[in-house]
Amino acid sequence: MTSSSTSSLSLPPVPPDNKFRVLLLEDDTEFAAQILSFLARTGFDCRHALSSQAGTDAFTQVKPHLVLSESQTAGVDGLTFCRWVRETSGIPVVMMGSNDEASEIAALKTGADDYIALPLRPAILMARVVAHLRRAYRYNAPPKFDNPFGLPVEDEETTGALPSGWASCELCGYQGPRSKYEKEDWLGNIKMICPNCKSSDHVVISID
Repeated sequence: MTSSSTSSLSLPPVPPDNKFRVLLLEDDTEFAAQILSFLARTGFDCRHALSSQAGTDAFTQVKPHLVLSESQTAGVDGLTFCRWVRETSGIPVVMMGSNDEASEIAALKTGADDYIALPLRPAILMARVVAHLRRAYRYNAPPKFDNPFGLPVEDEETTGALPSGWASCELCGYQGPRSKYEKEDWLGNIKMICPNCKSSDHVVISID
């Protein structure tokens, strides 16, 4: 059972090995590397495009099962890209962007299936991606209690551990690449400071 809007648009077939293809549009290479690393370790075939134009080329070649894209940055016009995808494809499109109502509404009106406000929380991202893939490709499949999507999820996801190279603030809950926290003081020493709440006493660093 699928909605009429989804059934009228094409979907790539489910891969026999369950290695679903995810296309990421992100012009921040460091941030993209962290996202790709996290998704890849959970069993996805991840591809990356630095711009909207590169995204259209990659989309045609890769035929992804899901698109994860910045909503609007200097290098990525996610809204225009989403409109382009929606002309022919019913695959899930998940947008990421600033935590404000106008940006979220604009993304959803454009055709995005979901919107994740930044700063990004890896566990939430993973849950949203899995939920949309399940809805689009496994609607009638009975979920398993321990792993609803049947993917090889590592212990670090279920225990809440951070991906390699990430840090977290226990005060406000912000999570992101470790470089976002590294600040140089007037003596040239590097301190770990949360870019969201500015706390320096509650930062937890992943153990590589």
